[in-house]
Amino acid sequence: MSPEDAARPDAPPCPAPPQSAEPGKKNRKKLLVRGLVALGLLLVVFVASVQLTSTSRFCSVCHYMKTFYDSWKTSSHKDVECATCHYAPGLRSKLRAKMEGLVQVARYWSKLYVKSKPWAEIPDESCLRPGCHDKRLLQGQVKFKSVAFDHKVHFSDLKRGKTLRCTTCHSQIVQGEHITVTESSCFICHFKKSDVNPDAAKCSYCHKPEALTAPAARFNHAVVFQKGFECDKCHSQVVVGDGAVPRENCYKCHFERARLEQYGNTNLIHTTHITKNKIECTQCHLAIQHKIIKDIETIADCRTCHTGSHLAQRILYTGEGGKGVAHAMPNVMLEKGLSCKGCHVFHEDKGQLVKSSTLRASGASCESCHGKGFARIQRDWAQAAAAKLVDLRAIYERAGREIAGSRHAKAAEAKALLDEAGFNIDIVERGKSVHNINYSQELIAASWGQINDALRLIGSPYHPEKIAIPAGAGSNPCLTCHSGIEEIDRTVFGLRFPHKAHIVVQNLACTTCHSNARTHGELVATKETCAACHHRDPKKDCASCHTLQKALYEGGTIDGVAIDKDMMAEAGIDCAGCHVDAQKAVVRPSGEKCVECHGKEEYAKTFAEWQSKVKVLTIDLEAALGQARKAPLSDEQRKLVQRTEDFLKKMTVDGDWASHNFMFAEDYLTKALKTIKSLVASRLP
Repeated sequence: MSPEDAARPDAPPCPAPPQSAEPGKKNRKKLLVRGLVALGLLLVVFVASVQLTSTSRFCSVCHYMKTFYDSWKTSSHKDVECATCHYAPGLRSKLRAKMEGLVQVARYWSKLYVKSKPWAEIPDESCLRPGCHDKRLLQGQVKFKSVAFDHKVHFSDLKRGKTLRCTTCHSQIVQGEHITVTESSCFICHFKKSDVNPDAAKCSYCHKPEALTAPAARFNHAVVFQKGFECDKCHSQVVVGDGAVPRENCYKCHFERARLEQYGNTNLIHTTHITKNKIECTQCHLAIQHKIIKDIETIADCRTCHTGSHLAQRILYTGEGGKGVAHAMPNVMLEKGLSCKGCHVFHEDKGQLVKSSTLRASGASCESCHGKGFARIQRDWAQAAAAKLVDLRAIYERAGREIAGSRHAKAAEAKALLDEAGFNIDIVERGKSVHNINYSQELIAASWGQINDALRLIGSPYHPEKIAIPAGAGSNPCLTCHSGIEEIDRTVFGLRFPHKAHIVVQNLACTTCHSNARTHGELVATKETCAACHHRDPKKDCASCHTLQKALYEGGTIDGVAIDKDMMAEAGIDCAGCHVDAQKAVVRPSGEKCVECHGKEEYAKTFAEWQSKVKVLTIDLEAALGQARKAPLSDEQRKLVQRTEDFLKKMTVDGDWASHNFMFAEDYLTKALKTIKSLVASRLP
C-alpha cells in the first residue's frame, strides 16, 4: 500500500508485522551462559584455593605461625608440606585439614586466636606413611650421637608402662628447631626413679660396649669392661636432677578441681598427655640433665673429707689459676668428667675396703684403664717436670739474690714478677705435674719468662739459660700424651738417645723415628737412619754417641766392671783409623781394613777368628745363664746372674762381637762362663 492510499479514510488497515521468539527464552540462555562462566571461575578459584592452602607458605600468612614456619624451613622436613605431617593420610583427613584451615583463618581475622594459643599435633600415621618412615621400625639399632637407639623397642613396647608416640621424642618446636630429638624427654624417661624398668638407668642400656671399644672411640674401654669396672669409677655426677612434677605445674593449663584431683593418677595423666595428646615432658617434669660435669668442685670426691685441701692439684687439674698463662688448659680427663677416684681409688682394693691411709695414684692406676705402657708415660711426666724444676729452681734462687741486693727503682716490680714465678714453681712441685703435664709445662715456661723479665727490669747481667719447652700439642699431636719427652733419654741400638737434642735443638718431628701405621709409636728408624745424619761429618766426636764402644776401646768402667785399654788405642789409633774409608765415608770395618794398615793377609784371618771365638763364648754363656735362671738360686746369686746378663747384652748390642777390645772380651767371657757354670753345678742335685 502506497502512502497516498493509506491516507484515505476508507483505506483498509495495515497488516501486523510477524512476531519474534519469546524474550524469556533468550534471557534464560544468557543466564545459563553467565552461570556456567561463573561456575567455571568459581571452580578455578576453588581449585586454586585448595592448592594454595595446601602449601606451607600459606601457613605463614598468620603472623603467629611465622616462628614455626621459619623453623620448618631450616629442618630436615623442609621439602614436606605442613599438612602432610599434621594430618593423617586419607580423604577424610584432607577434608578435615581444609575445614580446620578455614576455622584457623576465621579465628585469625576475627582475633579470636588471642584467647587461646594454636595447637597442632602430628599423628604417628603421618610419620609411618609409605614413602616416609614406614621402614623405620625394621631398621634395628641406629646411632644417635654416642648411643645406640632402637625405634621398634621404644615404639612398639610399653616404656615404664606407657605407650610412646613418634613425637614423644621428636619435637623441639618451642626451642626453635623442628621435629628433632628432644633429649630432655629421653633423660626423664631413663633416669627418673621407677620400679617398672630400673635397668633403663644403666649406662650400658644406651652406651653399648661395642661402640666404646671401636677404633673410632676416643678412649678404648676394652680394659674397663674386662676388669668389670663400674662406670662411676671414673664418671661421677653424670645425672643431675630427679624429674619431679611440682603440683603447681598443673595450674599452667588446668583450673578445674576434678582434673587437679587426678594429680597422683600417673597412668591417667600419662595416657592423656603422652598417648592421646602431645604434651612436652618438661611442661610437667623438672628437667633431668645427663652430661659430663667439668666442674671439679662437683666431681671431686675428696672434697667430702678434705675441704679446702689440694689447691695446687686443683689448679693443675682444671688448668687455670697459674700466673702468666692467659688461656685455660684443663686436663682432658676433667673434660670427660673423671673424678679424683678415677685414679685415686680411696680406701678400697678391687671393691673391698682396706685399712690404709688415702691411696696414692700410680702408674698402675693409668694402666687399669688405658692398658700396658701408660705407667711409663706417667713416670716420664714426673721425671720430665722434675728435671726442669731442678734447673728452674736454681735460676729462681739466683735471681732472688740478684733482686734482693738490687737498689734499682724497679726492684719492687721485679720482686712481684719473681713472686709470680715462685707461685707457679710451687704449684707444679706440690700439685704433682702428672695432674696436668701440659699445663705444668706452660707454668714452667711462664716462670722462666717472669724471672727473665724481672732480671731485665733491674738491669742484671745474669741471663739464665732458657728452659727447653718444645712446640705444644697443636703443632705436634704426639705431645698431647708425651709432653716432657724432651727430658727423657732412651737407649736405642745400644746408644744413648737424648730426645732434647733431636726434638728441641734439631726440631725433628716424632714421625722421623716413630710410626703409628702398624703399632702405636713403633720405632721405624734404623741404625742407617741415625747414621745418615750423624756420620755426615767424619770429624764428629764418635764418643758422644758410642759411649759403650769408647769404654771398651779406650778403657773405662761399665756397670762396675773395669776395662783395660785396647792395644790399638794404646798405639794411638783413633776411631777414624778403622771406621773412615778412602772416600771419607763412615763404615763398619771388616778384616780387610786390618790388611790396609798391616799389609798382611793373615790379619784379616785373625780378625775373623777373634769374632768367631767371641760368638762361641757368647752363645755358651747365654746357654749357661738360661740354666741358671731355672736353678734354685739365692737372692744374691740371682743378682749375680742378672748383672752378668745385663753386661753381656751391652757387649753384644751393636754386633761388633767385641772387636773393639778382643783381649778384654775373651778374658771376661771365659771367666763369666766358668763362674755361671760352677754356680749352676753347685745348686743342682
